[in-house]
Amino acid sequence: MNYIKLINGPIEENSFIVWDDKSHEGAIIDPGFTELDVYDKYILENNIKIKYIINTHGHWDHIKNNKLVKNAYGAKLLIHEDDNEYLSNAQLNLSYYYDKEVENTTADLLLKDKDEILLGNEVLKVMHTPGHTMGSIILYNDNLAFTGDTLFFGSVGRCDLPNSDKEIMIQTIEKFKYLLPKDSLVLPGHGKIESKFSEQLEINPFLTGKMKPK
Repeated sequence: MNYIKLINGPIEENSFIVWDDKSHEGAIIDPGFTELDVYDKYILENNIKIKYIINTHGHWDHIKNNKLVKNAYGAKLLIHEDDNEYLSNAQLNLSYYYDKEVENTTADLLLKDKDEILLGNEVLKVMHTPGHTMGSIILYNDNLAFTGDTLFFGSVGRCDLPNSDKEIMIQTIEKFKYLLPKDSLVLPGHGKIESKFSEQLEINPFLTGKMKPK
């Protein structure tokens, strides 16, 4: 699977374009604040047909341009069922507190744990990873893992936000430690550093058990 990372917005959220090299079917993960002219450049260069918009969770910095992108490309919007309300609730998606307007958008498909999203010959598998939000997910295939705000380089997502939960995050960490492919490249929702999951298992104190989420 091919990918392009685009850093955007006031807190440098990572948006991704992913696609299958043969069919050129693709998806945009977490549109955030990325503008259409930026997407257009890469989509035209690589002849990508955007099939889906996928939100790893429902916070404002990841969903801001959902509607803009959905209307432009005719793509279907996917989000985990437990974060569906975030698409229309400014207090849950935190835009209310940051004074960053998010236009309400309706999901076309609600995701669940172990769902598979097909892009031509490529498959993105859905791993439900509640904690940062109750509907947070990791998307992964054989060599890439889009971890949203669940897993960062050397850290994990915050659990001190509305509708987040520290104890559930601890359970989630134990789950994906054993299920996420070790050779997958970790591509988080924030941060510039990319690393193999096997490396994170050795150096990330939240994965080694030396630290617990706050």
